[in-house]
Amino acid sequence: MDEETLIARSTVVRQALADAFNGRAGISSVPLPEVYLHPGQSHVATQPALLKMILGSCAGVFLFDPALGIGGASHFMLPTRGEAPPSPRYGDVAIAELLARFRALGSNRRDIQARIFGGSCMVQALENLGGSRIGQIGRRNIEITLEILERESIAIVEKNVFGTQARKVSMDSTTGEITLEFVSNTDGNR
Repeated sequence: MDEETLIARSTVVRQALADAFNGRAGISSVPLPEVYLHPGQSHVATQPALLKMILGSCAGVFLFDPALGIGGASHFMLPTRGEAPPSPRYGDVAIAELLARFRALGSNRRDIQARIFGGSCMVQALENLGGSRIGQIGRRNIEITLEILERESIAIVEKNVFGTQARKVSMDSTTGEITLEFVSNTDGNR
């Protein structure tokens, strides 16, 4: 995509958003369509949407490009694929694919803002296993996320990770605004 096309697209997106916020578009009272991401799913919203996920030990990576007015997210279960076939269930694959989709839409890495969530230890019996790979899966999901985003020079502007509670997280794809809610644990173990 050439620079002139990017400028034109960005101008159209910004004007549509301004019209919506000023009530001129007639859609400002209409709620955004919701896109719920299950583990192993990613989505880049080229049209306004509310991106949602529920996270325990999984990691959720939300990206927003304010220059283009686009947002996207990935919900993954495991940090790296190792010898397994490539799948967005793995953080190393999911984040690379999400960044590639942003680049394909014309995003520049210096414009992309990341927000990361999740990585909880959801099973109390595994919490104190120290070096256990199973007991530390949430921590490892967040560590690979931080490592990849740092390597790619993507700014992390918001982060809420670790702990022992699940999270409901959503992002408005047009503003990057996050809504975060903790889910109470009702299994009697905490």
